[in-house]
Amino acid sequence: MKATAEKMITVEQEFAIEHGDFTLFALFLRENSPELWDVIVSAPWIDENKEDGMNKVVAKINANLEKSELLTLTRVVIVEHDHLDLHELDRFYFTHSSQLIEVKNENLLGQEIKQAFFIPLKKAA
Repeated sequence: MKATAEKMITVEQEFAIEHGDFTLFALFLRENSPELWDVIVSAPWIDENKEDGMNKVVAKINANLEKSELLTLTRVVIVEHDHLDLHELDRFYFTHSSQLIEVKNENLLGQEIKQAFFIPLKKAA
């Protein structure tokens, strides 16, 4: 899954240029999941129109991943960019903001997560 997560860096970077910054871009493997990953995203521009934002995220992921990689994903979850629990995830971005971060066995956003990959956030120019 790490190779797929690394491809998601490109997805996030393209979005930052085209639409604006993300607050969060990650892959979560929930505890007791049948090895299917959730794509977790949060951005002010998504909050403005969630349906349009979701469609854009799904289209960009579909355009950048192979079919076999897409089959490892179960859903895209939008978290409002001002969600109170997002601050708890800052520790994964401030210390390693330029590289992919892998986390195991954590409670994140109220969910027991077996494994997670945090995609480094590119700030739009």
